[in-house]
Amino acid sequence: MKLVVDTNILISFFRDNPVRWIICNSQKLNLKLYSPEHCWKELFNIKSSISKYSKLSLKKINLIFKELKDFLVIVPDESSKQFKSQAKALIHDKDIPVFALALNLNCAIWSNEPAFKKQSEIEVLSTTDLIELLN
Repeated sequence: MKLVVDTNILISFFRDNPVRWIICNSQKLNLKLYSPEHCWKELFNIKSSISKYSKLSLKKINLIFKELKDFLVIVPDESSKQFKSQAKALIHDKDIPVFALALNLNCAIWSNEPAFKKQSEIEVLSTTDLIELLN
């Protein structure tokens, strides 16, 4: 199953929890995880906040960034630009790259953002939904 992974899920990777387990075992679970370049840059720009959230040093955060990148396909935002206007009709500005990529790949989004489920064009799976689906 292909999934576009939202930033809030990626942030959760920096703590020991079900998100981390799913991402680390994505290949065994037959999951192909994608993230728009926009989310990756956003994540990179909030390293200090992630450090506070996870209680990890910046050095450890950098190591985990490298680990996380091994489980994701980071897709250049340019490759989904033809889907931006369609994505704009579904969601607010900062999340357009996530929806545009999902439209481009014709797949669901993995996100715990409740606002994402207010639209019905793209399937959105929370971590709880994904765990239930994988069991």
